[in-house]
Amino acid sequence: MDTKVSNPARVRGASVRERVTNALRADIITGVFVPGQRLSEADLCSHLDASRTPVREALRQLEAERLVEVRPNRGPIVVKLGWEEAERIYDVRELIEPEVVRLFALAATRDQLEQMDEALAEFERASSEGLNPAQLILATTTFYEVMFQGCTNDILADILRGLLARVNLLRSRSMSRPGRPKESLKEMRDILSCIRDGDVPGAQQAAITHIRNARVQAKAAMPARSAP
Repeated sequence: MDTKVSNPARVRGASVRERVTNALRADIITGVFVPGQRLSEADLCSHLDASRTPVREALRQLEAERLVEVRPNRGPIVVKLGWEEAERIYDVRELIEPEVVRLFALAATRDQLEQMDEALAEFERASSEGLNPAQLILATTTFYEVMFQGCTNDILADILRGLLARVNLLRSRSMSRPGRPKESLKEMRDILSCIRDGDVPGAQQAAITHIRNARVQAKAAMPARSAP
């Protein structure tokens, strides 16, 4: 099995377990492994160039993140994220993220804003150089992680981090829609611009708009049986 996208998760300095977990997570999120596909340990060892121990640890971690489920007599398979669950995820995001944006906007440092700028520049490069799902997801994750770290409420940030793997799975689907990467970039720039200008309500509304548009695009990208 050959990975079809460049995987930014394969970074120097990471432990074998981290490398394998990050690589497998990225492969699931970007569709190298499809929903319902059985994940054979032997095949994964070959695909990820790793022994069985880190592969098993990665599968356990991704099961905790609800990207993998273990079924009796079948072993681990890639989860099928249906629209009902996706709707609940977007509902939670719309409830929590505006408050995270508000808290971050009140405490943001120049360095944090520059990090968000850099993440959006990387997003733009990834989309202009030929759609690279893994790079787009990584840049978006970096943009949000800066806000999570700077929002001054660890509980809210941890709730959203707990949804991150499934949010990124939905992001990968929505980003596959024609024109969506460009729209998403503009929406994230609107959030950052309002934060820079001290327009907290504007930043919150921009965040809500971003989530609602992502919801529409993710639903359109869902298989017909999953999105009634």
